[in-house]
Amino acid sequence: MNFKILYFTTLVVFLSSCAKKSYLADVTSRNYRIEKGSYTNDVAISDMIAPYKEKLDLTMNEVIGQNTSEMTKGKPNSTLTNWFADALYEEMNHMQGVKVDFAIQNYGGVRVNSFAAGNVTVGNVYELMPFDNTMYVLTMKGDKVQLLFDKIAESNGWPISKSVQLRVEFGKAVDITIHGKPLDPAKEYVAAIPDYVANGGDNMDFMRDCQKWDSQKYVRDILINYIKRQTSMGQPLQADPTKRILLSGE
Repeated sequence: MNFKILYFTTLVVFLSSCAKKSYLADVTSRNYRIEKGSYTNDVAISDMIAPYKEKLDLTMNEVIGQNTSEMTKGKPNSTLTNWFADALYEEMNHMQGVKVDFAIQNYGGVRVNSFAAGNVTVGNVYELMPFDNTMYVLTMKGDKVQLLFDKIAESNGWPISKSVQLRVEFGKAVDITIHGKPLDPAKEYVAAIPDYVANGGDNMDFMRDCQKWDSQKYVRDILINYIKRQTSMGQPLQADPTKRILLSGE
């Protein structure tokens, strides 16, 4: 019986090894445009979701502020990235029991290239920051802050709050100041950083062992609260043009 099993197994392996193999040599693609009128509307589904859509539209279309002029995204500094980081910095410091020295946002986390002038809606902020990232508060020694800013310099710039200024020399951060004072490698600093980066994203592995606290507040909600608070004080959105990242020779 064992001989028959062995014979059968050997035969299967042999036949498999002799089987014809196919390899993908080329691919031809074609795009098909689907017009709205080319498919039928499922009335039952539409009726079912209509109340939820109406409620969602009311929320997303709520005007929460005014933007004085278009803000655009760019490196190493830009009106949009400056405003984004400053809004995080101001709103985190407005939270009870929180005092941060600076705030940053990874460049890829800013999901639009421009923020139009005029009415600002909740939906606009969702477009700007659609992810469910929360803001962390980290306590970092100055040497870790140096590594963080070196990574930012290597990337040609991220959104950084106005409390920081640095110069990029040969892909490294030099002449770093926080609140106008030179970075002290032995001093502890408190930073507001999105969870993705705080947990080692974007090649920031060295941040994983930093003391951290999750505010449990979404980045976009922090921005929305900041805009609403500014509006309640009669202040529109306005980017601070102060350069945070200087290039060699500036």
